[in-house]
Amino acid sequence: MPEVIDLINCVFRTGRGNLPHTMEKEFPLLLSSQNAENMRIIKENKKIISVVNFLSRKILIEGTPISTGSIGAVCTHPDHRGKGYSSRVLENVEKRMKEVGINLCLISSTRNLYKQWGAERVKNCRRYRISAGFSDLKFIVREYRRQDLLSMQKIYNSQGTRYLRTGIDFEILIDSGTFPFGDISYKRYVLEDKNGLRGYIILKNTPERIEVKEAVGEKKEIFDTLAFLGYQLGAEGIDYILSEGEKAPTGYRGEEEYLSGSLKIIDFKGFMEELKPYFRQYLTDEEVDFFKVGEENGKYRLSLGAEKIEINTHKELLKLIFEKKEGKEDVKKGKLEGFIDLVFPLPFPWTENLNYQ
Repeated sequence: MPEVIDLINCVFRTGRGNLPHTMEKEFPLLLSSQNAENMRIIKENKKIISVVNFLSRKILIEGTPISTGSIGAVCTHPDHRGKGYSSRVLENVEKRMKEVGINLCLISSTRNLYKQWGAERVKNCRRYRISAGFSDLKFIVREYRRQDLLSMQKIYNSQGTRYLRTGIDFEILIDSGTFPFGDISYKRYVLEDKNGLRGYIILKNTPERIEVKEAVGEKKEIFDTLAFLGYQLGAEGIDYILSEGEKAPTGYRGEEEYLSGSLKIIDFKGFMEELKPYFRQYLTDEEVDFFKVGEENGKYRLSLGAEKIEINTHKELLKLIFEKKEGKEDVKKGKLEGFIDLVFPLPFPWTENLNYQ
């Protein structure tokens, strides 16, 4: 473990401006002895020269849990690059994910390495710029204190679509996910009235902008608070990205944005099977039971009774599941297309939140 962490710090901190070695403090769940079986390495002459790590966690889709693995801190020693080592380790990681039942992989990067592996970006978010300005808030905004943690957990857990965090996860991530490095820093705020906490906001401050890392609460209150915080911090505005399933208050117009990083479906049939409880919230048991999927030779099939759709690439499959379709709403559709329109695009949490690996 120390050798792996030394390699990761060498690449991501020494190699990026000779920064302090803090990766194990920034990603303590990913880079821990408890996660050692999900850290895959290549050794040469008894030295670790390449590593790919992933963290297994559940994500809730309107209350339905799906099994995901988040890949991060992937690197090869500078003296051994260009030999395809990371690609070889990724193949081993995919095998490991299938063994432990992970159906969807989240990658914190969009490098060509992952594209060659089959991962793709999805455009299922909107970026909003909240201009700084004075807001007449009906609650107070103050910086986070340790005693706020339980109330923040309850607020977070009230969401139907989110990462499924244990209490220990939340306690760790509130600090590790806001650990400053280089010229990046964080601010943590809570929204409070006489009845207690009603929301929270975590801001990420970079040389380019101030943006929301994670925010939970009533959306109008969050947007008003961001305008207030922009004014207090002397910024022109604050960027806030909402993912599929989240809605901005009336009057705000955002721009289309990609989900952070990239995605790869590891097991299509397993993924659809896990989503059946979510499907049943919108369709009859009979419709869900007759919905079948398959994968063969890199092509994907969806069927409902006699109706069938074939998808030729993984990129097209991700687009179907995670991105909004363009087309006329009044066009008559078959039962399968109607099924797809009801359940897709999937609501999905913003991935560059506290759980970001």
